[in-house]
Amino acid sequence: MVSRKIASVMAPQQSERKPSTTGSRKPSWSLESVWVKVDILMPHDACGPGAIGIFKKDFGENAKVCHREKVVIIPDHYIFTTEERANRNVDILTDFCVEQNIKYFYDIKDLGNFKVNTYYKGVCHVAIAQEGHCRPGEVLLGADSQTCTAGAFGQFATGIGNIIANFGGLSCFPYPSSSSFYT
Repeated sequence: MVSRKIASVMAPQQSERKPSTTGSRKPSWSLESVWVKVDILMPHDACGPGAIGIFKKDFGENAKVCHREKVVIIPDHYIFTTEERANRNVDILTDFCVEQNIKYFYDIKDLGNFKVNTYYKGVCHVAIAQEGHCRPGEVLLGADSQTCTAGAFGQFATGIGNIIANFGGLSCFPYPSSSSFYT
């Protein structure tokens, strides 16, 4: 007969880990940076306006997005509210997408009648995959922590902040020196 008892197993107490002093690199706790060619940038209504503000501040009010086809914008956080400041975020995205002629702007046109909104795709992290923007081997930078779900499709995907979100096609990533990336 098989015992149905559940035993609790606890790992022995570990001493504090120290960085290795062997090998070709000396230990460093500072952040280093790497430039990454971005295949898809996905700002949304929560973080997109901040990224747009930084883009315009750094590159000028009349600056143009280098690769419009690499920007995917799906408002999904604030679209169903009557809060003025939240709606302002969606308005900023809409104005930017029209001004920049962004091809992949999945906006909601009529909040009162969802049947006429065939272009609206819903939650950005689901829609990005459903619309074919998740491709193996590419790099996707998104506006929040759920962006990494696109990794299920073989894409390197991570959430970033407004400063790293760059509409120019390249982004500078800070990363801990202990990280390793293999291609």
